[in-house]
Amino acid sequence: MEGTRDAYRLAGPPGTLVWREWDDGCVIFSRATGETHYLDTFTSYLLRLIETEPSTEGRLLDQVCAGLESERTSGLAAQVARALRNFETLALLERTP
Repeated sequence: MEGTRDAYRLAGPPGTLVWREWDDGCVIFSRATGETHYLDTFTSYLLRLIETEPSTEGRLLDQVCAGLESERTSGLAAQVARALRNFETLALLERTP
């Protein structure tokens, strides 16, 4: 399994993120940081998965593959890993052991 065994969860209490969605992406406002961020369709899908249930990188990759009806590839794994790092940098996610 790629990535860490730590689970990712949203940073902050439930309801921290306010979503405004369109066909080609969304904007989220984080009540925890006071910042607004644009997410494309892929990254918003990934963040919604984590919002629903904390998960490991490997499990998220499996869920993304199932949702996209795609095979697990190194490119898709890198895209998930990059999105998770970016979410952490933006203080939208935190890791839990």
